[in-house]
Amino acid sequence: MGVGLFSAICLLLVVQAAASRMLTIDERTIALPGLHEVPLDLGKWKATGEQELEKNVTLYLRPDDYILRDYSDPARATSINLFVAYFKSLQNNYGPHSPRICLPGSGWWVRSSKIEAIRIPERNEPIPVNEYLLDKSGERILVLYWYQNNRNIWAEEFEAKLRLLPDLIRYKRADVSLVRLVTPMRSGDVGNELATSMEFLRVVFPKLVERFATGK
Repeated sequence: MGVGLFSAICLLLVVQAAASRMLTIDERTIALPGLHEVPLDLGKWKATGEQELEKNVTLYLRPDDYILRDYSDPARATSINLFVAYFKSLQNNYGPHSPRICLPGSGWWVRSSKIEAIRIPERNEPIPVNEYLLDKSGERILVLYWYQNNRNIWAEEFEAKLRLLPDLIRYKRADVSLVRLVTPMRSGDVGNELATSMEFLRVVFPKLVERFATGK
């Protein structure tokens, strides 16, 4: 990203933040997506554990709805951790915190990162997904994450705030969710683990679309 573009985006974000504070925009009441209704069985993937965020993390993030769940494919002895955190509004200054910052802050070392365009059978256009390879104390993980609501899917963190004021004006809502997949690197083959993560992503994505559509 060029310096000029970065400065322009920063200025726009400041203007939008100031405008959203000066304007009183009542958001319409929308239903929570009911993330716990995401199926426990997703084809060959079976949920093996439902987890809760630690209390201090919950107080820090303040999600309105979330799931933290492990899925496994018994045939391949592989597992993926699914975390989805939904925030009903960005007007309250709470919202998703980027794994790009949180994971290194927890001691994970970023080995590589990029944005991938992932094709989903049900969609005409690919979805942008952040792909991170990290390690810590000899353990390696592959992390895929993106941001989503019932209107858009995006990879860049700043876009959530960038969409705040336009969404408030047009839709009377400013909800957003973070979707994160964590795959342990058991085989050491990045291509193989990435293919596994992509396979799970394509299975869970339509179910998330269904859940986010409940707030229409």
